[in-house]
Amino acid sequence: MASIVERYAFVATGNVARNASFVRLRELGRELSARGLGVHYFLDDEPANVSNVVPALDFATVHLAHGGGRGTRLRSRRRQLEAVAPAAVHILNPQPGNCGSVVGLGVPLVCDWDELLSSRSRRFFQRRVDLACEWYGRRRAALTVVASRWLQEMMENRFGLASLYLPYAAYLPAFEEGADPFSEPTAVYMGNLMPDFDHDLIIDAWEILQRRGHPLRLCIAGGGPLLDAVRADVTRRGLSNITLAGYVTGQPLWDRLRHAHVLLFPIRDTEGNRARCPSKTFAYMQAGRPVIANPVGEVAEALGNLGRYVAPGPEAFAAAVEQLPRGRLEDVDYPLERHRWAARATTLMQRLCEAGILKL
Repeated sequence: MASIVERYAFVATGNVARNASFVRLRELGRELSARGLGVHYFLDDEPANVSNVVPALDFATVHLAHGGGRGTRLRSRRRQLEAVAPAAVHILNPQPGNCGSVVGLGVPLVCDWDELLSSRSRRFFQRRVDLACEWYGRRRAALTVVASRWLQEMMENRFGLASLYLPYAAYLPAFEEGADPFSEPTAVYMGNLMPDFDHDLIIDAWEILQRRGHPLRLCIAGGGPLLDAVRADVTRRGLSNITLAGYVTGQPLWDRLRHAHVLLFPIRDTEGNRARCPSKTFAYMQAGRPVIANPVGEVAEALGNLGRYVAPGPEAFAAAVEQLPRGRLEDVDYPLERHRWAARATTLMQRLCEAGILKL
């Protein structure tokens, strides 16, 4: 425990209520608070943050940046950071909002990477901004943290930058063994429907399966900007064996994961995907059901030889599903004890002390 409470700050901008990556900042903060640090979150004053995020941060002090425009919020957040004077500021993926919050403040920066934003399919100007922020994050960070082995190797090989490997961990709370929400065997894909994600692989696979008369249904649990477009596409193709549940959380989500015939994780082998450490990998592991996935990056790192791997194509997913037994598959005992946030926070805190950022 710290003899003098040191303040540690997390900065996250925009609506983080449905941002799966925010679980990383939330759970690290929870564990650092339990170890005696005074944890502070600096968020934007948005309705979803206030109603859905702030109540879960009862172990910390939350500061909300007010104002309708980005510039107003940025100035508000910088004033709040100056008043708190934390020992360090922790950001996830360098972006204009979080970089602008710390530039010139003279506070040690912990730059945490769980993806490479510049590898996304973005417009030319946005990608230039991404590259500039990433340059700033690498140059300015007193400690660089990465969530994937690929990112760690990339930072070393391209930029000669040492980093702390700190992947995601199991984050779902303990739920009751709820009732089966499915009337017949159903595969489940959990994840927001985003332009750079690979849900199209399994939608195409299910078109193949429906054409072949395979009875297994598919439930997609997730919202995101492409939800309406995907729903329209499924309807247009007449894929009556696919259900889009939209955004689901809590016990209803757990029931879908726990009672899935099989869980699906399509992820193409791209630079962006090799950089990612998808948190849903660990939610799948908590559910204890078999997973069919592509052997890419941290997905394969976490699942190890307990995953069922296929090539990243619709035919491969369809073939893997056709080979599954019709009866309920056995649960899988994934090694979750190696993937707890308490252990991750201990590793982070040790490195912060070694780097002289924290003086405990």
